[in-house]
Amino acid sequence: MSFFSKAALARRSAEVRPLVERLRKAGCRFVQMEMPDNNGYLCGKIVPLEKGLSASGSGIATLILTFKSGGNICFTSPFSNWDNGFFKFVAMPDYSTAVALPWKRDVAGVLCDYYMDDGTPCGLSPRQILKSAEADLAKLGYSSRVALEYEMYIVQEDDALIRAGRFSDLPSFGREWDAYSIARTPSFEGLATEFMRRCAAAGVRVEAFHTELGHGMFEYTFEPQSALKAADDAVRAKLYMRQLCAERGLVASYMTAKFVNTGDSYCGCHHNFSLAKGKKNVFWDEAKGDLSKVARHAAAGMLKTLPAYNVIYRPWVNSFRRMDRLLWNPENASWAKDNHTAAVRVVTGAVPEKLTRFEHRAPGSDINPYLTCAALVYGAIEGLKDGKEPPPYGKGDVMLEKRWALLPHSLPEAIEAWSSSPLVKAYFGKDYMEHYAYLKREEWKDFSNAVEAPAEALKKAPVTPWEFTHYFNHA
Repeated sequence: MSFFSKAALARRSAEVRPLVERLRKAGCRFVQMEMPDNNGYLCGKIVPLEKGLSASGSGIATLILTFKSGGNICFTSPFSNWDNGFFKFVAMPDYSTAVALPWKRDVAGVLCDYYMDDGTPCGLSPRQILKSAEADLAKLGYSSRVALEYEMYIVQEDDALIRAGRFSDLPSFGREWDAYSIARTPSFEGLATEFMRRCAAAGVRVEAFHTELGHGMFEYTFEPQSALKAADDAVRAKLYMRQLCAERGLVASYMTAKFVNTGDSYCGCHHNFSLAKGKKNVFWDEAKGDLSKVARHAAAGMLKTLPAYNVIYRPWVNSFRRMDRLLWNPENASWAKDNHTAAVRVVTGAVPEKLTRFEHRAPGSDINPYLTCAALVYGAIEGLKDGKEPPPYGKGDVMLEKRWALLPHSLPEAIEAWSSSPLVKAYFGKDYMEHYAYLKREEWKDFSNAVEAPAEALKKAPVTPWEFTHYFNHA
């Protein structure tokens, strides 16, 4: 049945009626249509409730998938350009994600997928890519469990400083820089509890909020979910955090490197990943008291694909400033038992049959979680299909062990590794491989045109004004 056939439209119309009624009873009169872009950012519209939940969706410019950093648009991508007239496609609400947003009084929220006019899913949509990855994993008999950990900066809002581009002069929210503090001043408790309260109301499961090692740095972590739910929760929580901060005269920034050589941590987003069969964690072998064969194969695949996928884990010019294993951010495709310098840290915990997982340490807080979660799933699938064993664990400073494949150390190197990889083409598809590479090359071109000796500028302090302008509000 065609997605936009009369029968399909009638079925969806019947499906959405009780949903609209439920949201109306909750006081909702409008809906915030939450539309993921290519960068892990939620765009969208505020529309009347019935319009936003329409069975035929809402037209939106295909340019939404060609955004670069800083809210800039690439007008020359092969997908959406002057020659094809920047055509529109359909943003279709995913009814399973519709929720009332009590703090907005009469507004609901709903995430959207993108469909072409012929009813086919848009193959360049990161959310659709992750759905395909999960479907491929299910064919092997497994499901994913993912829990993300987001680090961020929070600063005091000063409109004059922001308009002048003086982002590094914005005062931090909190004078100290201690990690795990519950006494940092001014108190962040009200912000943390309100953020968690709002997330809970929207079905987003945040399990902790605490200070990080940096001036105005904080971290929040999610409960384990399916990969799709984890990514949905991540993009929503980032939006809700930004909105909450704006209400309180604050600004939340997810750019990974705000300062260099100051002692502040960089903003990471560690991905905790495991596989399940039903409700059982299959990464642990109770009989052996060790990792299962499934876990080892998955690890081998994740390590194999990591260099090619590095541009997903580090998607921006600024992302590569964070790449330093001495700051616990990996530089090679290594794995190790409870070792923070490795790319994949194996964690078993006090209850290994429940807690065993891989902590993937490459991603920063500026990632698109739909793409990073898809990369982890596809890495595991490659390992399960290949059936090969991973190398022995690394020890100590894994950069001193020369047996690991190095990761690309700059955006141009990462783009080349992505573009030349048969694994990228096989899993993400040729069209998306080329689309993503095109946008990233445009990003590097913009930076190179604006900054003298761009490669050298990224090796030293301070962070360039161009990076602040493009990433402070849009990473």
